[in-house]
Amino acid sequence: MRYSLIIILIFYYVSAFGQKQDIEIIEERSDSEIKLFAINNTSDDLEMEFRLRFTGFTTNEKFPIVIVLKNGNKEYLVTLKATVGIDCEYSTSVSYKKIAKAEKPDNAQTGVRKMTGIQLNPEKINVFTKDGCSRCEYVINYLQTNNIPYLELNISIHNPNLDLMFEKMEEFGFKETNVRMPVVISRNKLDYNIGDLPGFVKNLK
Repeated sequence: MRYSLIIILIFYYVSAFGQKQDIEIIEERSDSEIKLFAINNTSDDLEMEFRLRFTGFTTNEKFPIVIVLKNGNKEYLVTLKATVGIDCEYSTSVSYKKIAKAEKPDNAQTGVRKMTGIQLNPEKINVFTKDGCSRCEYVINYLQTNNIPYLELNISIHNPNLDLMFEKMEEFGFKETNVRMPVVISRNKLDYNIGDLPGFVKNLK
């Protein structure tokens, strides 16, 4: 499958003029689609807003996408699928702000063993997570800080949680092969590929 592709990358930075590549947008191509990822090259955790304009492509994502991007991390953003016989092009814009780091108490313990649930709890907010997922940590930290009852189902620690997650997603009509974590199930509602994560967690109760 062949298609004509024009790529325009536009980066807008909130910080001082002249600073470049704090956030790098990279792509992984196949014959029929492009996957975009963001890399944080700074030493700070960032709240990033990603906007995309495109013609010829199709995607299920809604924009803008707001994510928490930890320093040094690479995060999946979006998959663009090309339309056969149509010239395709896209442009991106990125803005961000630094996230203040919480100070650890002097008696903070390290090396705490991670735990996970293995089945859904309908009385709580169920959050499917995976190790190394900054977006997952953001949601869990919000729930903990605000004393909201939740259950974490980690797919890295307990592999059957991955099968459970996709089983539940299929029940809600999910038919794709890629999903941006976390996946949240609460009150018979399932949310995945969450764009505005800070806005989303504010509605969790």
